[in-house]
Amino acid sequence: MPIKRYSNKEPIVFIWVIIPYITFMNLLMFGTCVFDSFWIFIKSFGISAVYFFIIYGVFGTVAVYIKNRFPGPGDLFRRISLLLPVFYTMNAGAVNGAFYFFKSLPVLECVPKPEMLWWTVLYACIMSTVITFINEGMANWEKWKSSLSESEKLKNAYQRSKLLGLKGQINPHFLFNCFNTLSGLIQENEQEAEKFLDEMTKVHRYLLRGDDEYLVPLTDEMKFATSYLNLTKARFGNAIDTKIDLPAELMSKEIPPLSMQVILENIIYTNALSKKEPLTIRITSDERGHLIVTHSLHEKTIVQNLDVDEGLDNLITKYRLMNMEEIRITETADQRVFLLPLFDPETAPV
Repeated sequence: MPIKRYSNKEPIVFIWVIIPYITFMNLLMFGTCVFDSFWIFIKSFGISAVYFFIIYGVFGTVAVYIKNRFPGPGDLFRRISLLLPVFYTMNAGAVNGAFYFFKSLPVLECVPKPEMLWWTVLYACIMSTVITFINEGMANWEKWKSSLSESEKLKNAYQRSKLLGLKGQINPHFLFNCFNTLSGLIQENEQEAEKFLDEMTKVHRYLLRGDDEYLVPLTDEMKFATSYLNLTKARFGNAIDTKIDLPAELMSKEIPPLSMQVILENIIYTNALSKKEPLTIRITSDERGHLIVTHSLHEKTIVQNLDVDEGLDNLITKYRLMNMEEIRITETADQRVFLLPLFDPETAPV
């Protein structure tokens, strides 16, 4: 089991601090006697190093425990206000223990100086304060670098999303099918052709502006989904059966832009459509305010549009990088369910 540390840089801090710490600690306890010979210095340093290394391990365990109890950046002063008094008390016990040990077991030629006991405790407390602030600074530095890295990953994910969205805008297959359907409607029913053209305009207008933001209102995504499904319904007729049933209070929530494009394209391009066995798509919600997209399974043997899987992977990555609840996908023999967490505008991570 790996050793839990306050920060990844804690071993480096320990190595840099331990030599001057032990040297001056011995000087306070024994006076200049520790410098009478090289052998006495090495012996006193080695014994003290082992003793204080064990003590340091106890300190580290306490520090990690308190950090785990109050891990947030806003808990900094609470952590410090708890750590320092605990460390000061522990230092008093550790130094008294060192004096008692060296006095009771004369393993050194030097004898501890009782009059220096509390000066040694004071020094130990000062060093604990310094080490605590150094470790806290290192830990926050690591969090800051990690947050920069996560932010960069999130930006890259959104850039990929914008690229995938652009592919959707200019996808020749998608445009060909839409224009082919529109051409047929113009000849058969001009009124339906006008409605179809209006839906095409709404879809492409949203695709052109929807991926410039990290989050968009759910109501905008649902307007897009409605228009997209209307186009699909016009193309496939009774081979597809769709329904959107969402409460009005949910519409103020937010969602990454083009999420519905990714989900709906994944459903449509990975399933075979036929009038005998219509593809059913239901967009609903649960009691916790998640968006639920359920569809029947009529999977194709060969999926020609490989971007649909890439788009879904990218959407899942977005949620993961936001440090929020992840998208869940469950599947049975006859249906697949996408569960998408929604974001509260007041607590959205980006």
